[in-house]
Amino acid sequence: MLITFLTSAVLVTSVLLVLSNLGTVADDTSKALRGAMQRLRSQGAMASWVAFAVLWVTIFALGFL
Repeated sequence: MLITFLTSAVLVTSVLLVLSNLGTVADDTSKALRGAMQRLRSQGAMASWVAFAVLWVTIFALGFL
């Protein structure tokens, strides 16, 4: 019971911290995604990364069915 309480407290605290800094998290995430997209475009490896992402999305989607 104590472990359940501790894990729940950590989870709630983490959610509250993320929600309190949601603007910063969204800004950092968008900057990271824009940077990653620019690097992928400049390296010309966009097709392979898209195929890899689609593969993993398909694997997880089939796992939920």
